[in-house]
Amino acid sequence: MTIEFAAPTSATISIGRPRLQVAIAGDDVAQSFPIVVRRSTLRDAQRARSLLRSGTHDQANFVVALEVEAAIAPHPASARAAAGDPAASEDDVPETIRYIGTPRGLVTLIRDIYIAEIADAVIIVPIDGSATESRVREQVLPLLDPARGRVA
Repeated sequence: MTIEFAAPTSATISIGRPRLQVAIAGDDVAQSFPIVVRRSTLRDAQRARSLLRSGTHDQANFVVALEVEAAIAPHPASARAAAGDPAASEDDVPETIRYIGTPRGLVTLIRDIYIAEIADAVIIVPIDGSATESRVREQVLPLLDPARGRVA
């Protein structure tokens, strides 16, 4: 008798890894993350997470969150207009990852951050205030956690 295992349908995830968590800055969930990483590139964030997690024995309960500044709108041009001037000078390096675009694009970025093991959680910091915050709550979070989008 031969047993064949199906090939994995998604990227390999570390054993004992916590599930993806996404929160908006200021929410109780965002404030509960013990370690928040702010890096200017995804590669630097990935290195930081790797170093932080290497010393722990309880991988499933050790969450490293990445802060991502975001401005989202139905169209990328609208998001760019809402975000304003990203930097006064080209010499200014952003302190953290910045995303300006559509809600779908933000969902893709968040999933990629998790799959590539850059972070275990993402904290969204709205650049343009309540416009992005409401879009994240209405259009991004339900796609990342279908249970949030369910109506009882």
